[in-house]
Formats: sequence, structure tokens, C-alpha cells
Amino acid sequence: MKLQHLAIIFVLIIVPISLVMSSYIQNQIEAINMQTKYDMNLISSTYDAVKAFQINTTNNKYSSISDSKIRDIEASVSTFYNSLISSMSEFASREEAEDYVPAMLFTLYDGYYIYSSFDNVYSTTGEGGNEKVDINLDSKNYQKGLQPYVYYSAKYKLRNGNVITVNYTLDNAITVYGDFGDGEGYVTRTGYLINPDNVEIHDTYITYNGVRIEPEILTEHLITIEDNETKRTKEDDYRYIFYQNEKIYQDYDENGNLAYNEDGTPRIFWYHDYMKTYINDPYIRNYAKTCNMRSMSAIEYYARAKEFSDWVKEKLGGITQADTLKVEDGTTPIGNDTEYLAENTGNSPIFEVGKNNDPLVSDSIFNNHRLAIIRKSIETSLNTVISKFRAVTLYDYAMPVIDNEDWYKILNNISMVTFMQGIPMGYRYYNNYAVITNNVNKEVVKAENIYIVTEDTATGKNREYHQPGCKELISGVNDGTLRIVGAYPTASFQRQSVKRNDNQEDDLHFYLQAVEGDTLTGCYNCIVNSTADYDTDDIIEGIDLIDFENKVENGGSGSISFKSNNSAYMQVRAAYLKALARERYDIYKSNFDLEANR
Repeated sequence: MKLQHLAIIFVLIIVPISLVMSSYIQNQIEAINMQTKYDMNLISSTYDAVKAFQINTTNNKYSSISDSKIRDIEASVSTFYNSLISSMSEFASREEAEDYVPAMLFTLYDGYYIYSSFDNVYSTTGEGGNEKVDINLDSKNYQKGLQPYVYYSAKYKLRNGNVITVNYTLDNAITVYGDFGDGEGYVTRTGYLINPDNVEIHDTYITYNGVRIEPEILTEHLITIEDNETKRTKEDDYRYIFYQNEKIYQDYDENGNLAYNEDGTPRIFWYHDYMKTYINDPYIRNYAKTCNMRSMSAIEYYARAKEFSDWVKEKLGGITQADTLKVEDGTTPIGNDTEYLAENTGNSPIFEVGKNNDPLVSDSIFNNHRLAIIRKSIETSLNTVISKFRAVTLYDYAMPVIDNEDWYKILNNISMVTFMQGIPMGYRYYNNYAVITNNVNKEVVKAENIYIVTEDTATGKNREYHQPGCKELISGVNDGTLRIVGAYPTASFQRQSVKRNDNQEDDLHFYLQAVEGDTLTGCYNCIVNSTADYDTDDIIEGIDLIDFENKVENGGSGSISFKSNNSAYMQVRAAYLKALARERYDIYKSNFDLEANR
């Protein structure tokens, strides 16, 4: 065959292939660019939505009430779509964008909402008495909105055949209800699970795992509007306590001393809309007098948790994961199916709380099972909602695979997860999700969200807040350069604003823990190190501290930094354990009996 013929054959075969490959590669490059663009837009819009939710809830006195919470979530959804539409030219309206967003997940303290499509109909019996008739509520079945609230719950089959239900939360609080078959009938109880053996109760104090827990004096820095017409303000530090999950403050007299009423009770007020609303209720006044405006919350937390944990051990102590009923039918135990849940706790008793299963410790049997139950519930609900999602597109919607790192965020924080699917990108379709957590909220106090406040020992100034596992914190207390003055949750260190008029430049700003007019800053070591130097679980358990970088599993020698009986270490533990207990006890919970807790 002549060379010219070979050249012609080469051109006829190779050139078309090259053109096709070139087009394919170019299409893939464009698809990758579009994928990156959509990812950034989805993350940015989700962040805006979480920020809106954060602002609404932290500044809303009633943010924990169901109706108010729903409004905050719906406002967050609107923010998400507004942000998405403004950043993506593909969508001209919210209606167009909604066709590519099959679901939004909002994880809260004891359950979650899913925003997706649903059929707005209900069924009833027809005239014949045996015919089901679908009643269309507003002439359009297919709608978008919040699905009913789903609790983090699981059912368990007892040895006697009875079934009980346990509702979980993002911390160590649970609600148990059902008939245990012991003659007491149907029982409902809510409380915190801890190692009850760590608690010793005394007349005026308790000890928890070697830490003495006593009444606390708590102080916050406030700016109050003294005259609503002139907007005259006053800035001062006020002693406060919690009463039925809301702060009450004690005022001062004209001489700057703590003020008291004629009957000897403290002169107290609510802090609403930056103004003092004085409290005349004699019951609340007497409560403030009885406790002498000292917080009893940490004591109450450990004492009540001990009693509840002992009860749970007695009633549920023999339950293992094999007794968990399958979500699909609610009647069949998972038995030997060790892959049904994401975490396999084997034959270990879930509620046999004690030294080897302390619910305050993150890797306890209880916590591993709790997280697996929450994940299973969310996975099941999302799979159902997304697979049934209807839109004008022909795309077959399906839940994407969520990696373990993102599951950790979802299961351990108030968070928002958004899914976007079905947008054409060349030869394929876009399918991804975004997870943004909300660490500043009034719903949950995570173990790692407690910060310890210090000041310079020599000057009494330069207030800083540290993670409990901060090396600079313990070293400073150990060498006497730092003094611990308290411990509070993340929300206490956010900047507060007082709006005096429509001009934003006239707003006043303050920090709750900037007492005595001192500045309040974050510890530099805590800011630059994403991981605490010392493990929070070790601090809770009170075992010897080993530097994070020096742990054997991280390649270190495992040498001890601070012994458990070190004075500085003990001070840090005391401040941390009191704050964690106090803040969890004082936070609003809709299923806790407030009167019983007081």
C-alpha cells in the first residue's frame, strides 16, 4: 500500500477520533469549572442561611419555642434561595431554583426538620363508606415546605416483650417513655445521663469525680437603655442567675450597692430589648433571696443526673444494640445484624452507665450508639424525601454519599445540610451537598464549646478566654501568671449590640464577659491551633494530661504533661465541669418539667 493511502486512512480514522476526544476533554474541563462554581455557590448560600438562623435565634428570646423556631428556619430557607439566585444566573426565580434543591436538613437539639416537597392532601371516606377520597387542600397537591419535626429516637424490645422508646439529643440528655411491665404503668422520664458513681452529695455542695461543686456568683456586662425617649444608656456589671431557663439580674441602688426591696428580697429584672423589666412576682423574688443570687444550676445538674442515671441503669441496663427495633417496621429487632447501624457496639449494654461507659465522654458506648441512632434516622428520612422529590426535570433524584467527616459535623452540631441536584453540566448532571454548622446558638452546649476566662494575676486585667485543653491556660495557671475567673459557653463571647436609632453608626457594642470595663480577647494559642493541646475527654475524666502532639498515636513518646493531682490542672477541671453542668442545666428544653427542675 502506498504511503499516500496510509496517510489518507490515518486522516480518516485518527482526525475524527482526535476531534471527538478534544471535544470530550473540553466538555470535561467546562464541567469541572461548573462543578466548582456550583459547589462554591451552594456552600456560600448555605453559610448565609445558617448565619441568618444564628442571628435570629441568638437575638430572639423565644427562639427555643416551636412556632418561633419554625419562623426562624423558614427565614433561613428564604435567605438560602435569595443568596443562591443572586449568585447563579441559571436561576431567574426561587421557583426555578427549588426544582434543583430536593431537600434541606436542619438538625436541632433533639430532632430535625427537612424542607422538601410534599402532597398537600388528606384522605377521607366517601359517601359509600368504603371508598377513600383524596381531598385537595388548595388545588395544588405538590408543595414545598417543612416536613413534620422528627425526634432522634429509637425503640427497644425488652426481655418481657414490652417496647419502650428513647429520644436522644445532641448531648447526654435523653427522654424515656413506655411501659416496662413492672406494674408502674406507662412512664415518661427525662434527664441527663452521667456516671452516677462519680457524684457525692453533701449538705451545701456536691463533688463530681473529685471536683467540689458549690454555688456560683455569675456576672455579666450589660448596656441598658435607661430612658426610652432620649435613649440614654448605662453600662455596668450585673450579678445574675437563671430562673426557668431565663436570666434574671440584680440591680444597684443610687450608691452603687446591690439593691433590695423593702421585704429584703433582691431587686431583680429581666433584660428585654436592652431595657430593665423589673420583676414583681413574689415567688421569683423569694427564689432569688433563698439562693442569695448565687447559681445552684451546676449542683442541681449533677444531683438530678445521678438520680436519673441510677433509674436508667435499673430499668434499661440490659439493653444492647441487638434489642433496637428496625426503623422500617418498628417491630423487628436488628438482632445479629451488626451492619444495620453505622457504629457497632456489639453486646455492650448501652445504658449500663458507669466508669467504663460515661456518657460525658465522647467515645463511650452510650455516645457511639446515640450517634448511630441519630445517623440512621436522618439517613432514612433523607433517602425517602429525596427519592420521592418531584420536579419539572427528568433527573432521577437520589441521596448522595455523605462522607464520615461531614457526618461528624452533622451529628455533633446544630447544622444545615443542603442538597442540589439535576443541573446539566455537559454530559452529566450536578449532584452535591453542603454542610455548615452553627456553633453559636441557644440550643445545645457541646463539651468543646465551653471556654475558660482568665486575667493577669499581677494586674487583674487583660481578660482572655481559652479552650479547656489549652496549653497556655494550664501553664499560665501553673506558673501563677494567670488566674481563672470563670467559664462560659461560646455564645457568651459574641459581640452584643444595642440599637438606639435607624443609624447603624450610633449602635453601641459590648461583650457579656468584659466585666469591669476590661477588654476580652481570644487566646492566640487557641485561635491558631484548631485542635486543643489536651483532650477534653481526659479533662472530664480527670486522668493525666499528655500533649496532643506527644501522644503515642501521633508519633510522640507519650510523656505526661500534667498529673491529675496538679493544682493548676484541678482548677481548670473545676471551672470547666461547673460551667458545663450549669449551662446544660440552664438551657431551654421543651420536654423538661421546669417546675420539677426547680
